[in-house]
Amino acid sequence: MNTESTCYKISRGINGNPMPQDNLRLETSSTCFCLLSYHHMDFAKFESARERDTLTISFLNHQVRIGGRKLRELAVGIQGRAVEFIKLVPGRYSAAAGNEAGLVESIEVEASGERN
Repeated sequence: MNTESTCYKISRGINGNPMPQDNLRLETSSTCFCLLSYHHMDFAKFESARERDTLTISFLNHQVRIGGRKLRELAVGIQGRAVEFIKLVPGRYSAAAGNEAGLVESIEVEASGERN
């Protein structure tokens, strides 16, 4: 059973417990990433429906929506500020439906001024 995801990394200390981070790196493509401060996070919501999970995170000036499969562990890691980075599933893994680990299929970052 493989629970290591290629789409995100949960920071672990020497004793194996999650280590809180100051920033979250969101890799929206192979050529672009955003850094957001965990200290500016004010709301997070995890929803699971059929074979699609959605994690919505609101920061001071940004809203992030992450979509994929089996993202509960990622959401719990966000709760403890232990997630170092989140990136899209590499194309060669996107069909791995039987994978035990979470797969991130979409990342949307929206600045506050862009909201309707």
